[in-house]
Amino acid sequence: MKINRLFKMFLVGVPLVFGAAFVGANDTFIVSPEMGKVNFDARLRYEDVDDASALQDAEALTIRFRLGYLTPTFKGLSAFAELESTTPLGGRDYNDLRGHGADRSVIADPDNNELNQAWVSYAGFDNTLIKLGRQRIIFDNSRFVGNVGWRQNEQTFDALLVENNSLPDTVIAIGFIDDIKGITGTHSDVNAPIVNVKYSGLSFGDINGYGYFLDFDAAAATDRDTLGLRFNGSAAVLDGLKVLYTAEYAQQDIHRAVASDEQLDYYFVEAGFIASGVTIKISREVQEAKNGASFKTPLGTNHLYNGWADQFLTTPVDGLEDTFLTLSTKFGGVKWVAVYHDFKAEDSGIDYGDELDLLAVKKFGKHYKVLMKYAMYDSGDAASGKSDKDKLWIQGEVTF
Repeated sequence: MKINRLFKMFLVGVPLVFGAAFVGANDTFIVSPEMGKVNFDARLRYEDVDDASALQDAEALTIRFRLGYLTPTFKGLSAFAELESTTPLGGRDYNDLRGHGADRSVIADPDNNELNQAWVSYAGFDNTLIKLGRQRIIFDNSRFVGNVGWRQNEQTFDALLVENNSLPDTVIAIGFIDDIKGITGTHSDVNAPIVNVKYSGLSFGDINGYGYFLDFDAAAATDRDTLGLRFNGSAAVLDGLKVLYTAEYAQQDIHRAVASDEQLDYYFVEAGFIASGVTIKISREVQEAKNGASFKTPLGTNHLYNGWADQFLTTPVDGLEDTFLTLSTKFGGVKWVAVYHDFKAEDSGIDYGDELDLLAVKKFGKHYKVLMKYAMYDSGDAASGKSDKDKLWIQGEVTF
């Protein structure tokens, strides 16, 4: 990494760390309950991409603001609106996916001002909440439906969502998505009925069943119907030792405009334990491919999965097998995470390479947080079409 970039990281990181350290932990953002509730957050981020492909390296210093207002509840009705603004500070030495820096590596945080959320809700029926408008939707672990919260501009949905918890230990969510507001500020028209059912009445874990039926208006888009079942839980087996386990299966029917339809499978298994404040997990995720089609999660928070270097935000046409080991703990008031990935093509067996991800997060009171994050991807076989890529982030955030 170039010396001038290290210097810039120092200029960003030192003020964030020391500025947060001097903020009082008991600071609050007080709004009278009779007047509603105001939320505000600001996030300053430096991102650096060292790319071994034909693209030039990239770097970005951006700041994101959000300001929202939730009305008081009146006869079960309430409303919420939130503005979001992302601004590059300095030059745009990166591909923002909105027409700047096409010869550089992607940093998907364009200059953008938008209405991030705007919804009304009604809670006048027993055990039921109805929400209509632009809203944040996150189901389960956000693998299939999420807000892509890592990017400065988050993903939200124009949707009708109904949640009911009349049955014991059960939450049923049924909705319809009409529009996807993506992380670059663009919109995608879609007709998407969604359903997610969670049962948490078992002492050893939760069961989730889901169905997401995506019919995009764009003529060239691939429509996808996904049905799945997820089990996630933990159990204390010895004093100070807790075991962790997850199993998930989904099947996706894809409908292609210019080729035959396909039916594809998704598998995820994970096992681990927590002991003495240390968490260790071994995981395997498989996204199947056949006949030039692969299992995909177009509404998911995909940055969380298959490596933070974002080499697999979209599943390759050969599918993907990701076997990874996660180690996390908290020491010195800092959360530490390390993840090692081994990638292979599900259909052809091509070696897609491996990746090491590192994270350190420090919170100061309830409202302030600083973060450093690093991803180092090493490419595999030449047939993979991938190149080495390193990414580094330094970030500070204040939230009320």
